[in-house]
Amino acid sequence: MRSLILVSLLVSAPAAFACEGEHANSGEGKTHCNMPASAESTAAVPKEGTHTTLNVSGMSCGACADKVHAALMGVDGVTGAAVDLSGNKVEVSFDSKKTSTDKLIAAVNALGHFTATLPAGS
Repeated sequence: MRSLILVSLLVSAPAAFACEGEHANSGEGKTHCNMPASAESTAAVPKEGTHTTLNVSGMSCGACADKVHAALMGVDGVTGAAVDLSGNKVEVSFDSKKTSTDKLIAAVNALGHFTATLPAGS
């Protein structure tokens, strides 16, 4: 009987987590739906350098935004990244002599839960 209940719970449990983060049940009442993004992830990007905006699907919470931000900041040549969680996009400032939009997209896509693309017409 217990295994039937467990199987029933597993089958009916939502599988729509865009992230597998440790924040999913932090014990602080924060879930993947209400975890805020860090101030660093949403700060304005530097005015210098080349700028691009990437559409990023799959972000559902602040921890997702923080992961995307960290991935982009880990790319050599990136000087800033500002994640707009509600708009599903990120503005990136970078040195075009050191990196490219293809490398930025690859860094986000390598996370596995997100898909980064250039906006239509870019």
